[in-house]
Amino acid sequence: MIGFPGAVIQPSPNYSEGRRDALDQVVLHTTEGDLASSLNTLTDPARQIVDENGQIQNARVSAHYVVTGNTIYQLVSDDNEAWHAIGHNAHTIGVEVVGEAHDPRTWSDAVVTQLSRLVAWLSLEYGIPLEYRAKGEPDIARGFVAHGALDPDRRHDPGIWFPWTQVKSAALRIQSGAAPMSADGAGVVALLIIAIGLAWALR
Repeated sequence: MIGFPGAVIQPSPNYSEGRRDALDQVVLHTTEGDLASSLNTLTDPARQIVDENGQIQNARVSAHYVVTGNTIYQLVSDDNEAWHAIGHNAHTIGVEVVGEAHDPRTWSDAVVTQLSRLVAWLSLEYGIPLEYRAKGEPDIARGFVAHGALDPDRRHDPGIWFPWTQVKSAALRIQSGAAPMSADGAGVVALLIIAIGLAWALR
């Protein structure tokens, strides 16, 4: 399977073989459920829903990646089309983060670290710039895009709490060969700088 080195493979049958268009964007989602239910949904070969007219509809979905605070799962090979964003599957990578868009606790330091690792790799591997389009913002030709920006009438993920600035900064550090820094780590560094400054002033 072509994709992120070290990802835990959890194959999904829900994809289209090959790609119809060149890869130029990564779509960011939140699963709106826990890991077990999310993996079950994204790998279910017979998922169906009842629509507003009472008709049973095929509702098979997938994503290329699912991210938790300690693991990156890969469900679909990068050279195939996962079914994650209607009308945009042909040219995108789909990344699902386990959690809920309305809950700021989704974006723990551990989740941000794992997501930053994946974002850094995708950016380098496919030449995707570290630019982000949130819901309500202008379109970008290449970059990272909120699911809610592509389907604003029905979707809002990854939501207003998504810390793109933090993810981008960590991804840039990873790309430069430095380890990503947690919010706690950044606070410690700031305190050390202040302490050194005071010591210098009082010497």
